[in-house]
Amino acid sequence: MIDLQTSIPVFAAGDVAEPLHRLAAQLKAHPAYTQFFNTYRAMQADAEAQSLLSELRARQHQSFDEGSYHQLLQQFYARPSVKAYQTAEENLHQLVQTVDIVISEAAGIDFAVNAKRSCCGG
Repeated sequence: MIDLQTSIPVFAAGDVAEPLHRLAAQLKAHPAYTQFFNTYRAMQADAEAQSLLSELRARQHQSFDEGSYHQLLQQFYARPSVKAYQTAEENLHQLVQTVDIVISEAAGIDFAVNAKRSCCGG
């Protein structure tokens, strides 16, 4: 529960915009971030990976042999561009989790959980 009787000054939304923009710029410059987008573009440019992905998507909407579907799935995930993308995605996820931990510790609340939209529109 948050103690509403705090001595910490309440900041207007504009007061946090500049530090948030600095944080965003640092994230965008981080190797995990740039590698994620670079590997995404490489995967998009991989014609074989895109062909396999199209075939997988098409089979999801029709009756299909599970064995051949899983074989296609294995072929897709075996592509070097897809492997590189998955690794970059995990590295970016770890970076974002680290940022969440630091913000949570500094703020004294579980940041990511409290930053999610609620069912009530918040």
